Amino acid sequence: MANSKRPPITVQIRRSPAVDENYAGQYQYVRIPSRRYEIPTWFVAVVIAFLVTACLMPFLLSLGYYAYYQFSEKIIPGVKVGDLDLSNVGVRNAAAELGAYYNLKRTITVSNGFKTWEVTPAQLGLKINIGATIDDAFSVGRYQGVNENINQMLTSFWDGWQVPPVISFDEETARAGLETIAAEAGKPATDASISLQNGEWVTTPSEIGYAVNIEETLAALKSNPSKVMASGYFQLNIIPVAPQVNDALAVKEQAQKFLEKNVEIKAYDPITNEFITWNVSKEMLGTWLKAEANPQGVSVGIEPNQVTAYLKSMSDTLGNDRWLDAEKYSHGLAQAISQGTPYYVIINHKPTSYTIQKGDTLLKISWKTGFPMWYLLNANPNLNADTLVVGETITIPSKDEMLPLPVIPNKRIVLNITKQRMMIYENGEQIKKFVMSTGIDKSPTQPGVFQVQSHKINAYASEWDLYMPNFLGIYEAWPGFMNGIHGLPMLSNGTRLWANVLGKPASYGCIILDLDDAKWLYKWADDGVVVEIRP
Repeated sequence: MANSKRPPITVQIRRSPAVDENYAGQYQYVRIPSRRYEIPTWFVAVVIAFLVTACLMPFLLSLGYYAYYQFSEKIIPGVKVGDLDLSNVGVRNAAAELGAYYNLKRTITVSNGFKTWEVTPAQLGLKINIGATIDDAFSVGRYQGVNENINQMLTSFWDGWQVPPVISFDEETARAGLETIAAEAGKPATDASISLQNGEWVTTPSEIGYAVNIEETLAALKSNPSKVMASGYFQLNIIPVAPQVNDALAVKEQAQKFLEKNVEIKAYDPITNEFITWNVSKEMLGTWLKAEANPQGVSVGIEPNQVTAYLKSMSDTLGNDRWLDAEKYSHGLAQAISQGTPYYVIINHKPTSYTIQKGDTLLKISWKTGFPMWYLLNANPNLNADTLVVGETITIPSKDEMLPLPVIPNKRIVLNITKQRMMIYENGEQIKKFVMSTGIDKSPTQPGVFQVQSHKINAYASEWDLYMPNFLGIYEAWPGFMNGIHGLPMLSNGTRLWANVLGKPASYGCIILDLDDAKWLYKWADDGVVVEIRP
């Protein structure tokens, strides 16, 4: 069979008489010898090998890819935590990158719908749980069945795989952060207002405001902290805030009546006993007015911020050593003006200095400045009382330190050590005058401006075994020891002292009155009444 030959092929050829004069018929048969074509065996083998390899290659590559990552400590390609790509990153490096990116570098855009702020995750109580998040990222393509692992790996390779960050959420920290943001993110409603400008009333319409709903915003943040961390964006829950006053014209008549008042601001200097009155012009008062809502409807009141600005300007007129605490008094003064009730702003005093002169002792300086010696030593910790240096400057505290309680302006007690007399003033008029006894030379009564600080119906001085009826404490002669005003003292054995020496120095620093006078003063002198002791 191998040497057999294929028979010749007979081919029928049509012939045309137009080109063949010896045409004898329509067809002629021609015999063509056969030729054999053989494909080399090596070629066939190569083709088969190529086809087999081409079919197996994807499988082999996939198997290698799968096996590599199953036994590797690297996160498979395509895995992201938010917008942080962790493809092919080792677990340890991935943990470091995750912590740096989310806990240190990350910012979150917070919006109220009108503007945005950049805050740290910590300000919203958010912190990424690095270990749990890395576990989730590393588990993609692992720990499932083989088919599921392969599907996850292929999906991650071609389309990417998002792993939400695992977030620790601190609600109290988030609340505090939102309250801070809310102060800036809100817009107060604007009440309709009126003002007097160039003698004419000008009205300003109301405008709605908005505020951050802390509870709703906190609930939204708490519901999905991972989404907020991953997206880097958080929308605040905003609620409208309606103005309280919408029609300024409704209070125009009230405002006109308000301007008919004669408004005076009274200031009182308790150290000098000086009263100052400032008259507020109608033009200025008109700029202070505001319409405000109350349970009875809408009325005209005073804007405290305007009063603050006015008091600051008045403070500048008091000189270098005195000042007004405008913020402290502006609200009370605004309310008093609105209600037509009297109100005093108290003038404060700044610390000063004293230059030591020849012949000065600490006791003399104490008398000149009106401070017990221990106050001066506290203010000048490096001062040596036994070796005062002439020409050296020392600090004198503010005289306000001797007046720790709210001052009562319409009552004042004035003592004259030289005359051994006490005068009682009320509303600027002297109403009483008492004979008294102050401290002896070895334990003198301290001159200065002080204040009734305490009431004790029968105080006891253990150092001298004295009972002091109707005691009014006025200053600390040294820390913890209060000098004051009281009736004739009595020893524990029942002996009454100094009744026969009133009008002359007799005590150890306190001020002594007759029993009836002390009893009257005890009831009249409220805590806060100023006590001025003159040399």
